[in-house]
Amino acid sequence: MTRTATRTAWGAWVGFESCPTLLDRLVEGFSGPWFPLDEVAEAGVTEGGVTEGRVAASGGAEDSVAGSRGAGSRAGSGAGSGAGSGGGIRRAGIGVMEILGLGARAAEGAEGAEGDPPSYGCVVLAVRTPADLRRAVAVRDLLPAATRVRIAVAEVPPWAAQPLPVAGQGAAWRHLAELRISRAGRGWHLDASFSQAVSPGEVLAHVAHGLFGTRRHMAQPVVGLAGAGAARWRPGDVNATLSHPAGPVPDRRDAPGCDVLLRIAGPGDPPWDGGPVPVVERPPADAAAGRAACPDILPPVDEAVVNPIGFRQHPSLPMASLTAGPRGFTISCDAARLVRLPPSGEVTDVDVARLRDVRGVAVPAIGGSEIAVARLVTALAAAGVPVVAEPEAARDAALGPGLAGALAAVRSCDLGSDLHREEVSIRLRRVALHTHGAVPRWRGMAAAVGLHPAAEPAVSVLLCTRRPEMIEFAIRQMERQRGVAAELVVGLHGLPAPRIPVQSAVLPVTVVEAPAAMPFGTVLNRMAAAASGSFLAKVDDDDWYGPDHLADLVLAQLYSGAELVGSAAEFVYLEPLDVTIRRCIGTERFAPLVAGGTMLVSRAMFEAVGGFRPLPRTVDGQLLQAVHAAGGRVYRGHGFNYVLRRRSAHGHTWRQPVQSFLASYQEQWRGLVFNELMESPAPHGRRR
Repeated sequence: MTRTATRTAWGAWVGFESCPTLLDRLVEGFSGPWFPLDEVAEAGVTEGGVTEGRVAASGGAEDSVAGSRGAGSRAGSGAGSGAGSGGGIRRAGIGVMEILGLGARAAEGAEGAEGDPPSYGCVVLAVRTPADLRRAVAVRDLLPAATRVRIAVAEVPPWAAQPLPVAGQGAAWRHLAELRISRAGRGWHLDASFSQAVSPGEVLAHVAHGLFGTRRHMAQPVVGLAGAGAARWRPGDVNATLSHPAGPVPDRRDAPGCDVLLRIAGPGDPPWDGGPVPVVERPPADAAAGRAACPDILPPVDEAVVNPIGFRQHPSLPMASLTAGPRGFTISCDAARLVRLPPSGEVTDVDVARLRDVRGVAVPAIGGSEIAVARLVTALAAAGVPVVAEPEAARDAALGPGLAGALAAVRSCDLGSDLHREEVSIRLRRVALHTHGAVPRWRGMAAAVGLHPAAEPAVSVLLCTRRPEMIEFAIRQMERQRGVAAELVVGLHGLPAPRIPVQSAVLPVTVVEAPAAMPFGTVLNRMAAAASGSFLAKVDDDDWYGPDHLADLVLAQLYSGAELVGSAAEFVYLEPLDVTIRRCIGTERFAPLVAGGTMLVSRAMFEAVGGFRPLPRTVDGQLLQAVHAAGGRVYRGHGFNYVLRRRSAHGHTWRQPVQSFLASYQEQWRGLVFNELMESPAPHGRRR
């Protein structure tokens, strides 16, 4: 009987390019060796795939390419010595050690049958931020088997969840002996011990699932990844297939290994020889500057981590500025360095968190680094950080006409007012996420090679009314919606359908008639049963909605991963007083409450909680409570697409008196006033 050798320990890192010395003090009891996981992936895999191709490396410091104090040099040019010092990569019949080019010493002393990968007593994965953890997920199969798995996240943003794994049906958790999750400085450490060797990649995937949930559109099509840095193009994808840079793509369960392959290849790399799979080639980061600039040349923004979550409506710091240096970029404010970024221009969620208090970032024209600056600006815009940028042709070409045009319209004076600053932020984040987000980018790339990605999820709008005089007004509000596939389900609560004209020239309409005595929640449930969309959006018949209301809710659901999203009732028109106020409500955060007339819930969660309670009122709050009780998340986005009309409390299912709205507000206008994003003829400060 043969057995697989158990080595001592093995460590890999992701994201420490700009702060490599942090590795030396990050994980207690482990001093190395450290291997950069991105460069381990560069060597590729064999035709046999990665089922036998777990990373194998030296098990002790004596076998490492360099000691732990050399992590700083390995983060730069020296890192390749660990990942590429093997004696050449063969296309077939290659051993695990040779696949990863880690040298013959990695296999010394390993016992067991030929071809069996060694296991380790402990595998350590160190990531600087949650964004880097998602990057590691795409190459998780490169981690070697171990009986102990440690995952260290050096720093997390304030709004990040705890790294609690959500176990699936994998084999690892059946062998769990002990699990510890502890706060460590500004980050978290997870330490899991098992009764036998398990896949650390499985543990990593389940930790990522616990942090971010299941994301839309990231499983299909199945993507193959080849070449250094390919993981940056598919962050968080647990279903990715790793391939040798020259091919072929390993099969999976009698099916092709992928539907489309992303290959990072430079001028000196061998041609693709991996069969008929569609191949999308992109240049390495250091070679992108020589290519014709366009949005597709930039790695996509991972909207799960670089997004508007945590946006500050009232920043405490003035404008910051971007400068370039020999080691990358720096964003500073009043001589204080806030963020240091690598030469690639990559921005993480932690970097965004450090910039939340600035009024904006001024970006000059930086020659020679246009592509990196474009990547940086794209991420800042996607995160909702206002950017004032000087024109630069190559950078703007990489941003694309939409984002470049939006930036060109931003002036420094626009950011002086908190209200106008947030309007600028919303405009920038919309175009950045729709152009450069991972989900739309991959939909476009799949379509470009002849694949047919699934349709975007449709929204069913639930409009229930007792007031026939408001039906035409309410339908017009929904006919304004753009950027989303929608249908309208109108519930006539106590109104005779034959006598009430309900029609739209823009939207498909379904009418549901219900007797007046039926509880409001029951009527809404009947309407939901008649709907066909993946999301259900509840709207009120007398409120105003901007044209991007539904599209922004769907976008917020994408980047937050929440099961229910909504807007804040931030802008309120107090009709008896003829006054419009802006209330003090925190937005772009996970919160227990959203405005009932803005709720958008996934059909899966709606059905899981049984829909609305059969009550005559307070059905919105009851649904929110049910979602929380079921383990779902509620996210509150910005309130610039919604103006709540408040009449007298009589006749409303929400019976808060008009005067209570005056207890806390930050701005007030006489008359009915809309912000600019409502795209209404009523301007600021003028009575309509």
